[in-house]
Amino acid sequence: MSTENAWIEEARMIAAQCWCDPETSHKAMDPVLCEAVAQRIANWMDTAAQNQRNTDYYRGLIVRCGEKIGKRAYIADDGSRSEDVLCAKIPDLVNAAFCNGGK
Repeated sequence: MSTENAWIEEARMIAAQCWCDPETSHKAMDPVLCEAVAQRIANWMDTAAQNQRNTDYYRGLIVRCGEKIGKRAYIADDGSRSEDVLCAKIPDLVNAAFCNGGK
């Protein structure tokens, strides 16, 4: 498990900090164990970063759809107007447009 990734340095710092915790500070640091933990942390961080990029991409698509829909995509259930597209409304608005003749 020696794959380098963009998060490895930060992950190494996080893993090393485990030996500073009160419940583990009395133990000698094991560099091999620390590196193994860091590799796993780095992989999790990379997965989380990719997930966020995917989320941002797909949210962007929904926002673009909402912008095309217009003002209905900005109006909350209580009638207030948001300055951003209300992404959760978009599926219902699209459904209404295609299933109810646009009404």
